[in-house]
Amino acid sequence: MKNYEKIVIIIPALNPDEKLLHTLKDIYDSGFCNVILVNDGSNINLNIFEEAKALYQDKIHILKHSVNLGQGRAFKTAFNYYIDKFKDSVGVVECDADGQHHIDDIVKCADLLLEHPDWFILGVRNFDDKSIPFRSRFGNKCTSAIFRFLCGINISDTQTGLKGVPYELTKILIETYGERFEYATSILLELSKREIPIHQFDIQTIYINDNESSHFNPVLDSVKIYSVILKYMCSSLMAVIIDYGAFILLSNVCSNIFVLTYVGRLLSAICNFTVNKKLVFKKKGNILKQSARYLGLLLVSGTISALAVSGLSKLIPINLVIIKIIVETILFFFNFYIQNNFVFKKND
Repeated sequence: MKNYEKIVIIIPALNPDEKLLHTLKDIYDSGFCNVILVNDGSNINLNIFEEAKALYQDKIHILKHSVNLGQGRAFKTAFNYYIDKFKDSVGVVECDADGQHHIDDIVKCADLLLEHPDWFILGVRNFDDKSIPFRSRFGNKCTSAIFRFLCGINISDTQTGLKGVPYELTKILIETYGERFEYATSILLELSKREIPIHQFDIQTIYINDNESSHFNPVLDSVKIYSVILKYMCSSLMAVIIDYGAFILLSNVCSNIFVLTYVGRLLSAICNFTVNKKLVFKKKGNILKQSARYLGLLLVSGTISALAVSGLSKLIPINLVIIKIIVETILFFFNFYIQNNFVFKKND
């Protein structure tokens, strides 16, 4: 059995049941010495926390939120305590309280972290497994595809709860955006910005009673998870209004599509660049280099748009503005990918 004294287990819990005690027993029986358990505003089954404290005493560190603050905040509370109390630790392993992570996978995650203390580790589920509830399969596959295409992040399970986090990285993650389920997404984006490698390993997929214990709200939490993309859409919409306004107004005095396109792009560029840099991608970097790359994207995107609009207007007898809307919708995804992965690079 390996020495797990330098690994701390973090478990956020909201209204847990007996499965939490089974998980804790497996963890301690496997040789782990310290667990940080965060009671995130539970209002039922409070005896579970009392039982855990009575069983494991100084081996378990129970932190409490008076009200439910969310999974992201629970991890930040745990990280703050961990950084202060475990300065000689290698890192933490995060797992769920509802028994969805098999102890063999928790152990494997800890082993990988001990062997590679600079890795960020994800235990990923296989979503081709038909036994997984449909909403989980569909949601995770969609999110993974979107992040792979738009953000350049190739993660097969963006919402996994099993993670291995090096000690120094917890200091970064404690300041990462997000309080609830969107926090997991923000972490991946933060790692991408900082070009920190992510190691993935396959884990067993366990769903108990069709995952009915999950506190995930498919609508509200999905909006939060996609918040970065939504902010980009709002920023792009604002730029589009400026761009289209100039295009429509100037079309009354100028018939050159290239001139109309470039002028519209130029007027919206300053606003769009500032908003995307400060609020959407939040990447500091070198502003001169980013401006130069943004200008290059502006010229390339503008040229593609002008050529496409000009060519389609000769082939399709419909309003010019409608053609432009179709072309710009396609370019929206192209521009997001280039801005996130090339224009607003953090490490210039």
